[in-house]
Amino acid sequence: MSDNITGRYKERYAATVGFFDGVHKGHLYLLEQLKSVAASRNLKSMAVTFPEHPRQILQSDYRPRLLSSPKEKMQMLEGTGIDLCFPLHFTTALAQMSAESFMSDFLQSRLGVQTLLVGHDHRFGHEPDTVTADYIRIGEKIGMEVVAVDAYLHEGIPISSSRIRRELEAGRIKEANAMLGYRYTISGTVIHGLHNGRKMGFPTANLGPYCEYMQIPADGVYSALATVNDETLPAMLNIGYRPTFEGNARTIEAHLLGFDRDIYFQKLTLEFVDFLRPERRFDSPRSLAAQLEIDRSMVREAFRKENIL
Repeated sequence: MSDNITGRYKERYAATVGFFDGVHKGHLYLLEQLKSVAASRNLKSMAVTFPEHPRQILQSDYRPRLLSSPKEKMQMLEGTGIDLCFPLHFTTALAQMSAESFMSDFLQSRLGVQTLLVGHDHRFGHEPDTVTADYIRIGEKIGMEVVAVDAYLHEGIPISSSRIRRELEAGRIKEANAMLGYRYTISGTVIHGLHNGRKMGFPTANLGPYCEYMQIPADGVYSALATVNDETLPAMLNIGYRPTFEGNARTIEAHLLGFDRDIYFQKLTLEFVDFLRPERRFDSPRSLAAQLEIDRSMVREAFRKENIL
């Protein structure tokens, strides 16, 4: 893998270009089409992606909400079986390129792209209104085959990273997971909290996400899977401001069922399974503890019914 764009590739490629945030079912459908087209034309397959969100380069105060960290995205793309995943670092110079220049001078001349697959919502080049028909016209002009790929639908609507983010923002975890094709996941380091959970008999691991730009689902209580030291356990997870304790900072806290070991500063991975209830203020820690006992029983029962773990 290389992000050196000054050289020229000797292989000939069928390629597609995108940000691929979350590498969801829609992306996987496009990449399967890419591999099929490449094989039928005796070409290698390539996905060109941006490690950083393009708007971060163009708008310094922009804070993206990502479905996967840059490292996770590259790992998932490489796991799809394509021949090459090319990380292209977005620059202001790249943003100023026309679609024709990007296709001819970069994709064709430098990367050896002979066939380009474009998804239903793909856009590149500084022209704001470029559509698939324009890419096909440019391809005919420069001698590059352009193949349009239809959208992959979920309940009759195209899957997109933006649509998945909206589901997460609303706490609709199962809908988000259905479009991702896997459980939405956030990884990070276990950090110190205020230990209120432990005082109530519900010790929690406070998560400091590795990637500061990860999309955090809606405030509330969730069932989840927690993995630490290669051990995966059922967990109930709270996102929010701990209103019972007058909290003023948003936290992610996981109570790992049947687990009470010191894991401070270790890696913790949380996979969201389902939304249980909104976060709310209780009259006292005792009332909160009683509700947490109910929540924990719900997690155990749900995992038993769905045969999770």
